[in-house]
Amino acid sequence: MFVFKSFSVFFVLVVFSSVMVLAADEVEELQIQEDQVEQPEPQQEILEIEVEKLSDKGEETDLDLDLTGIDATAKLGDEVVLQVDEKNNNIAVENADRDLDQDLESLEVNNEIQNQNDNQDIDEVKTVLVLQETELSFDKLYLDGVIAYEDQLWYSCASKIERAIKDYKNYKSVLTNCRLNCSKGLRSYKLSNLTVNIPEYASYVKFLTLADCYRRCKNETLKTHPKITKKLETAFELRKPYMYLQYCNYKLDRFSQAASAAYTYYLANPDDPDTTKNIVFYRDTVKVPEDDFIDLEMLPYKEYYIRGLHAYKTEQWKDVIYWIEQCLDDYWKQDEKCNANCDAHGEITSHDFATTVANLIIGLLNCRIQCEDKLSTVYTEPIPFFLRDLYHYLQFSYFQESEFEKSAEVAETFLLFSPSHEVMEKNKEVLQQKLDQIHSEFTPRQDGADYVKRRQETYDFMDFLVKNYKYSDRLDEFDVTEEEQDPRQSSEGQEQTSSGKSENWLDKYEKLGMHIIAKSGDLNREERFVIDGLLKENQCTETLNLIQDVIELPSGAYEFNFKLSQKKLLENPSEEFETLLRHLIRAVEYIQHYAQVYRNSEITLFIKKTSIICWKDLEDPDINQDCYPQEDGSCIQFNDFPDSLHPDYFTTVTYLNAVENGDFQFLNENGDVDSSFGVKCGRTVGFNSADRLRVKVPRKGAQRCALVVRYSTHMEDIEVDLHELLRLLHQVDELRYNQTKEDAAVVLKRFEDKGVKVIKTAEDLKGEERFAAEGLATDEQCEILRNVALLLLDGYVQSYGLRMLLERSEEARLFVEKYFNLTKPLFFEYTHLVCRTAINDSNTDRQDLSHPVHGDNCILQPDGTCTHDFPAFTQRHYSALLYLNSDFEGGEFFFAHPNKTEQVSIHPKCGLLVGFNASSLHGVKAVLKGQRCALAMWYTLNPTFKEITHIQARKLLEEKEAQEKLEKEHDEL
Repeated sequence: MFVFKSFSVFFVLVVFSSVMVLAADEVEELQIQEDQVEQPEPQQEILEIEVEKLSDKGEETDLDLDLTGIDATAKLGDEVVLQVDEKNNNIAVENADRDLDQDLESLEVNNEIQNQNDNQDIDEVKTVLVLQETELSFDKLYLDGVIAYEDQLWYSCASKIERAIKDYKNYKSVLTNCRLNCSKGLRSYKLSNLTVNIPEYASYVKFLTLADCYRRCKNETLKTHPKITKKLETAFELRKPYMYLQYCNYKLDRFSQAASAAYTYYLANPDDPDTTKNIVFYRDTVKVPEDDFIDLEMLPYKEYYIRGLHAYKTEQWKDVIYWIEQCLDDYWKQDEKCNANCDAHGEITSHDFATTVANLIIGLLNCRIQCEDKLSTVYTEPIPFFLRDLYHYLQFSYFQESEFEKSAEVAETFLLFSPSHEVMEKNKEVLQQKLDQIHSEFTPRQDGADYVKRRQETYDFMDFLVKNYKYSDRLDEFDVTEEEQDPRQSSEGQEQTSSGKSENWLDKYEKLGMHIIAKSGDLNREERFVIDGLLKENQCTETLNLIQDVIELPSGAYEFNFKLSQKKLLENPSEEFETLLRHLIRAVEYIQHYAQVYRNSEITLFIKKTSIICWKDLEDPDINQDCYPQEDGSCIQFNDFPDSLHPDYFTTVTYLNAVENGDFQFLNENGDVDSSFGVKCGRTVGFNSADRLRVKVPRKGAQRCALVVRYSTHMEDIEVDLHELLRLLHQVDELRYNQTKEDAAVVLKRFEDKGVKVIKTAEDLKGEERFAAEGLATDEQCEILRNVALLLLDGYVQSYGLRMLLERSEEARLFVEKYFNLTKPLFFEYTHLVCRTAINDSNTDRQDLSHPVHGDNCILQPDGTCTHDFPAFTQRHYSALLYLNSDFEGGEFFFAHPNKTEQVSIHPKCGLLVGFNASSLHGVKAVLKGQRCALAMWYTLNPTFKEITHIQARKLLEEKEAQEKLEKEHDEL
């Protein structure tokens, strides 16, 4: 049994997510002795592992985790960490994931073992084509387990979920081995003698024979196992059944089993805060022993890897060799299985035969490329150079055992992965002296050489395709298949989010923190919904800043609308007010889009009326005594509510502040409260405009404000005031641009006279719209900005520092605009002054990235394309980085190929400005020593996305300098 003592690896996992747990890629460059080789240095966490040796019988052992470093957030008896609603007995899991077919039939699987050739791998013989006989298969078992969970039948829940997990593993094992046996020719099939004379058909033979073999193998073995949906498979791959299993075991007082289930789920979902709380609860409150936290999905090579690292730290070189060799043997088997399972990767996205085949091939290749990262994930993150460094441990251990030939063999294999690795090159020189082979090369291991060759050929193939193959524009004509639909939405009472398109958008919103908390079924009437998180706190604050001058309505409520905003903008064309209006319009567009997606209607919702409505304690308490206050600021009699919903009108209400006693209430046909909930920033209610509702007007001087948007399905109802405001804002843009417009050549000449020089052009940087220029800041200015970055942490910046920040960022923006000769003004979209410090100054062999390869306005896809889709920052058009120092190691900026490999790199220095189109793929290498500081800027051509904080900073500076001037004049008097 593995026990992690005294130092918490889990603490590192939770708190320092950027640290790879149990990684072995950190190679310390020691001074090499004449007869000694340099050794790899595992990360510090490995020092704390203790291992209980396997018995001579070869028993399986469990791998556990020490949890001593976790901050105890759970108090004794406090079940809130389990996210349990004791009233409804519901654990907090995403949608409860009953994404299974309602009409699943009970299926029976016959137990069958097929004889294989005598020379077949013994491991395959043990695992191939074996399924336990059972009345139900995993899909039905999982569904029944979740139903048992909801019915609080805890024993049935745990039993069925456990059986579902076991049956799913068997199912996947059968499919994998069918693929392997067919590809290796270990199964006979009826098309084995198929030959054709037509050349065009010759290329089809291999695919037809493999498909025939695989289908026969699957049908003969699985008998009645159903085809599973992608959604169900994803649930199992993300270990979601363990969420239910941990809680059902908890209710059965099986605390050790519950702890292991929680930990197993955590490893696949480390960003889920609830599972961390659960583990803390089991450790600190329930007192589950540390060695009972077991990964129930642990693969053998991971176990061997951990044992090998422990042996390495205790200098047990024979054990290191034994365990790492075992790890490599099993790794090759898992890699083979991963590659075989990629045959199931890919989707049909076209009716065209050639296009379909091409897209499936690309999906297959990309899946195989990802196998290395997948297998390098021992805990929650891929370990950099995991496979390569296995050979480093072997090389050093064989050397310590004086097995120099084997040490040389694995050293040469290591160098296939990293040909210019300085440490291993030095080790190789030592080995050459030991073996008297100064001028000869060593022979690498064949399995490693084959792997590296295949990997490189796959990379080259994909790189060529990414650069030359015409990818789809993703406007495919193919519909989502019915099997991908949520089965809970296939009958009466179907929710309005069942289409693939809407589900996809709602998933994207969910990732941004927008959570549905109540649907129409919960709220007892069609078209009702409630979500949280549609606006953030800063967005609510910005919107509230608009309502200084408002109109009082007859009901006593106050209204701000776009007609009033036009009047204020004409009277006082403040850039801050103008930008706040643009942010309001943007928020309205987001809300409109969400409502459209949620309703899942082909009929477009047009914005009919936009208002900010504030209710507060009325001076005349009798003003609304006989009516029902509404979100739009009106107050109506109950008899005036329509008897039925109107199909053409819809309303959303997004709250801008939290207030007590200001609840929103849906009413039933008798006028009683149907459902009620409090209000807070970002909470949004959607309902048919003819619905029955009431606003609880807050008392004691409190003010309750909301952004109310009313929609119509008729284009002629579109809000005229909104379009008039947009027209006015466009005129303001043109006026401001014409007043400041300057010829690009004149501006660039002025920069040149100041000492600014372009040192790398787009051609040098191997792309379009890229440059690097020096001289944008002096050493003194860089030092001031570095100090500003430090002072920002304390929340205090002096006026000269703020001015320097604004001046340098404006100079950078202007240079980018003029260098690219843009015909429209470039606006700040986001500005970020930041310093990054190396985690460990002595770690100079790191090759991981501070910023992974990405585009600033697109989402990098596995096939190398970068899609300009939500939730990417598609409003960003250009980016720039102004570097503030060079006294550090690492931290290079680099442009990248679509396959994420480096294209060209730039080492930062004070005053260096790198500008580029926001679609350019780029990344940043990790800082190895010292601290790197930079001013990062993102720009947009769309004034609707102008950065409000930049404008507010300029306003703050003006006020601050005016105050300092007054104080100075006062002191002089």
